Amino acid sequence: MKRVATLVVAAALLAGAAARAEIHSIRLAGDAQPGCWSLEEIVARLTAGLGSDREKVMALHGFGMAHQIHFIGPNEGGLGLEDPLKLLTVYGYDLCGNNSTTMCGLYNLAGLKARRRGLTGHVVPEVWFDGKWNYVDTDMFGYVYLTDDKAIASVDELLANPELFARSGRRPDPFFPWDPPKTMSQAFTNASGWKDYHSYSLGHLSELSLRTGETVTCWFRPQGRSRYYLDPEAFPDEVSTVYRDYWVEGPVRQNSLAWTDTVPAAYGNGRFLYQPDLHSAAFLHENPQVEGVKVADERDKPTLTAVATGQKATVVVEVNSPWVVCGLQNNITDWDDDTEGAVASGWFWRIAEQDENRIYVSTDRGRTWKLAWENAHRGAVPFRVDLTGLVRGCYSYRVKFEWTDRAGSGRVGLQGLALETWVELSPMALPRLEPGRNKFVLSTGNQRAVINECYWRPGESLPGQREDNVAMQTGEPRIYQEADSLPGVIEFSPGAEGVIDEVRLALLALPAPGKQIRDIRLALSLSENSGQSWQKLETFTPNSEQEVGGCWFNHVIRGRSLSGKTARFRIELEGCGLRAAIANCLERVSLSSPTTLKIIHTYRDTGGSRQNVSWSFPPGAQNTAYEVVVPGNKIYNESIIFAGASPE
Repeated sequence: MKRVATLVVAAALLAGAAARAEIHSIRLAGDAQPGCWSLEEIVARLTAGLGSDREKVMALHGFGMAHQIHFIGPNEGGLGLEDPLKLLTVYGYDLCGNNSTTMCGLYNLAGLKARRRGLTGHVVPEVWFDGKWNYVDTDMFGYVYLTDDKAIASVDELLANPELFARSGRRPDPFFPWDPPKTMSQAFTNASGWKDYHSYSLGHLSELSLRTGETVTCWFRPQGRSRYYLDPEAFPDEVSTVYRDYWVEGPVRQNSLAWTDTVPAAYGNGRFLYQPDLHSAAFLHENPQVEGVKVADERDKPTLTAVATGQKATVVVEVNSPWVVCGLQNNITDWDDDTEGAVASGWFWRIAEQDENRIYVSTDRGRTWKLAWENAHRGAVPFRVDLTGLVRGCYSYRVKFEWTDRAGSGRVGLQGLALETWVELSPMALPRLEPGRNKFVLSTGNQRAVINECYWRPGESLPGQREDNVAMQTGEPRIYQEADSLPGVIEFSPGAEGVIDEVRLALLALPAPGKQIRDIRLALSLSENSGQSWQKLETFTPNSEQEVGGCWFNHVIRGRSLSGKTARFRIELEGCGLRAAIANCLERVSLSSPTTLKIIHTYRDTGGSRQNVSWSFPPGAQNTAYEVVVPGNKIYNESIIFAGASPE
C-alpha cells in the first residue's frame, strides 16, 4: 500500500511557539579551559576562588592573551567589532582597540572598574585595583612596574614618564616580546590619553541548536584559503605592499601567544550540514513554516508535493549559528564573487511549463525575502544554489522553497533537500583535548536564540519598528532625534512570539548633529501589553569623563518571562542618535519528540595517526560528564563534531 499523508500545520507552530524536536542550548566544556559560551561563564570559571582584584585581573589578562591573535580587527555592519563574546569565540583576532574592548568587558563583569585609553597609534585597557588605575596591555603582552617593583603603572604615570618601559628592575613575563621598550614608550609620547568608559556591546548570544539530521563540524584550522569574513563596508582603500599575503592568508600569525597546537596560530572554520528526512514528523516540527504540502512515498513523485492544484506549497528552513557565516573570498576585492558559504541543494520537480519552483532567502527572520533562484527547466531538476552573497556576515537566515502545481499533475515539488552553511570560528574557544585525562561536561536546554542586529542600512530595521521625531541619514548616527522639543522615539518588538526568557539589548549611541557627548541621554522602556502601558527599565548617560562619541549602553533582562506576542521596547533619544541596535533574545521551546546528540573528537596522536573518540547522549542531557584519555605527550586537535539524530 502506498502511504500518502497530508501535513496540516497548526497556527501555533507557524507562530514559533509549538513543540519542536531540536537539541538546544548545547554547551560543552572541558578541563583545558573555561566553557566559552558566555562571558559570564568565562569570568566565573577564571575568577573562582581568587581573593584579590589583582589576582582576578591577572587571570583574565592571561586568558585574553591566549584567546586573541593580533590581526586587523574584524568589522560588522561597517563598524569595528566591539562585542567581547564575538571577538573571543567567533573571530579570535583583533587589534588593540577591539582587544581593549574585550578586556574591559571581562573586567567589568568581574566587578572591576575598567576603561579604554587612547595613545599614539595604540589603544589600551586600564583597570582599577590596589587603589589605583593600572595599565595592563593584553594586545602587546605586558605591563610596567613602578620603581618600587610592586605597583603597576597607570596610563597617566606612563604618559608622564614613558622611560619607565626601559628601566631596569622587575618585569612581568611576558614583557612586550615583539615590541622593544623604545617602541612602547613612543606610544605614550605626546599622546592624548582619551578615556572611553562605554566601549563594548553585550548583545551576542552564543547558542548552538541542532535539528534531527543536522551536523556541525568545528575545525581547529582554516578549511580553505581566505575562508574568513571580511565586511565589504570596512575593507581599506589602500593595502600593504610589504605584507602582500596579509588579506589572502587572513588571521594567521607566527608571533602570537594565542593558544594553538599547530603553529602558526590561526582562525578556524565550521560547517553546518542539514540533510533532513522529508518524510519525518521531526522535519515538520523543527522548521518554522510548512504550508500547503503533502508527503508521499510514490516513486514517480517527489517527497513533498502540493496539497492542491494552483495552491502555493511552501517550506521555510532556518539556519541559526553562534558563529558568522562566511565563504571562500576568491577575488578578495570583489564582494560579489564569494562562494561556498551557504549552498542549498536537492531536486525540484517541474512537470509543465506553467509550473513554478523558486527559492528565496531572508536575513530578517522572514520579514522580507529576496529571490535566489527560479527553475527554468522541466523534469526532476537537480539544483545547487549558492546563497553566499545573500547571507555572508549573518548569524541567522531563512531559505524558502516554494512551488506551485499549476497543471495539476500532482508531481511538482521538492526532494532530497540539503543545506550547507560555512562559518568562521575561533579554535581558541572550542572545547579541546590535551594529553592525559580530559573531563568534559555537556548540558542542553530548551531555548533557542532569536537574532536581531540592526545597523540601519538601506531597507534595514528592527522587528515591528515604529518611529516618532527621528530623522535618518547615511552618516553617523544613522537615526537620531530630529526636533529638540520632544525625545526621538523608536519602538520595536523582540521578533519572537513564544515565551522569552532572556533579552540582550545593546545600543550604540552617538551625539545628534550639532550635539556633544555630554548631551547624550537615552531611556529604555518595556511594555508587556503591546504598548498600552510602559515600564522604564533604565536611563543611560555617559560617564562624566567620557571622551569618545560612540557609547555602548547595555541592558540584560533575565529572571522573568516575557510574551513575544505582546512585549515591546521603546528607546527615547535626547541629544543623540543610534548607529546600531542589538536586540537578541532566548525563546523558550517545548520539545515534543526526542533527538539524540552525538559528539566526536578527532585528533592526531604523537605519531601523527588520526584518532576518533565519540559519545552519544539521550534527549535532554543535563550536566552529563564523560572522559577522554589521550596517551602520549603531544596531540593535534583536528575537529569536534556535534550531530543530531533520531533515537535508534
